[in-house]
Amino acid sequence: MKILIVDDEPGTRLMVASTIRRLGHEVVEAEDGNDGWRRYEADRAEVVITDWAMPGLDGTELTRRIRSLEGGGYTYIMILSARVDAEASRDAVRAGADDVLAKPADPAELERGLIAAERLVTMHRRMTSDLRQDPATGAGSRQRLDEDLAAVCARVTRYGHAYCVAMIGVRGADEAVQRAGAALAQEIRSGDALYRYGPAQFVALLPEQGLETANVAANRLRAAAERAAAAEATVSVGIVTTGSEPEPRALLAAAEEALARATQSGSIVGQGGAAGEGIRLVLADDDPVSRLMLGAILKREPGFDVVGEAEDAKGAVDLALRRRPDVVLLDVNMPGGGGARAAVEIREGLPDVKIVAISADDSQGSQYDMMRAGAVGFITKGSSDDEILRVIRSSARW
Repeated sequence: MKILIVDDEPGTRLMVASTIRRLGHEVVEAEDGNDGWRRYEADRAEVVITDWAMPGLDGTELTRRIRSLEGGGYTYIMILSARVDAEASRDAVRAGADDVLAKPADPAELERGLIAAERLVTMHRRMTSDLRQDPATGAGSRQRLDEDLAAVCARVTRYGHAYCVAMIGVRGADEAVQRAGAALAQEIRSGDALYRYGPAQFVALLPEQGLETANVAANRLRAAAERAAAAEATVSVGIVTTGSEPEPRALLAAAEEALARATQSGSIVGQGGAAGEGIRLVLADDDPVSRLMLGAILKREPGFDVVGEAEDAKGAVDLALRRRPDVVLLDVNMPGGGGARAAVEIREGLPDVKIVAISADDSQGSQYDMMRAGAVGFITKGSSDDEILRVIRSSARW
């Protein structure tokens, strides 16, 4: 455990710190109450051992401040006092202390107190963890959803990030719902997050996605839930996207409405109607003319969403890891290591992403190098619009 010792007597701090280190704990020392408060605010200790009588901020006020600040964890507070009697102990406990030890602290009593502290801190950590996770499925809890969604909405408002919220409804027996929920928790991609919203509802937070492209993730999640339910339940999904200034309750209400429409139609429904299949793409090519032409083809075709463009291999990797697209179009010959190197690095961070190579050279050698790097499609520059779209669609379904 991390233990903060607060005492204006250097000899007491040295003795207590020495005993605690022998017991295998981490020690942080503060020379008075004000210093102790600053150190506690900066790095919350699990246990605070503080002198009762100190100049400035004494042990009573330090304890009160710690108790008023706590959230998400429990700090065990032990008071060291030269006066240990029934009245002093009662005053310490009323202020928020857990234990009172006489000064100078006896090593055996100090060890006893730390054993009790570790048990209580561990129990509180376990209880807090349980509150943040649904034990039946492994999904995050409703409490955790409320916390994370508030943070998401703040990021959208401040930085302009794009998020989608997918509400997933499972109609069936409790056992089928639990199997479907566990499958959803397993299927959710790294960077996305899943929560249990109600007895038969789950919510997925999908960062950096628009309404069209979130449908790809929704289809994948729905299929996983249906396989796990084994025909004993039906699964529907409602999808909404964050606006410029989203509010958590309004966002969840909109997702509930979308789910209600999806449940009636037995499908996936987004804001304003059925969500189409969308493919998020990153385009990387050092030739600006090639980027312009490919981008124009993709942007005028429904169901494609170009989420970023890069002009070298490093930029392609950075952009892909940040935007997490479904497909990355990589020029074979680019500065910074070329398409093959970029493909390897992208797939290390995003194993599910599909790589499509683009090149003016359609030789078997170029195709083989990119295939070894993980490409599942190859586009020759100058191909027809239909051929380019066919390869991308086929690769996205790979």
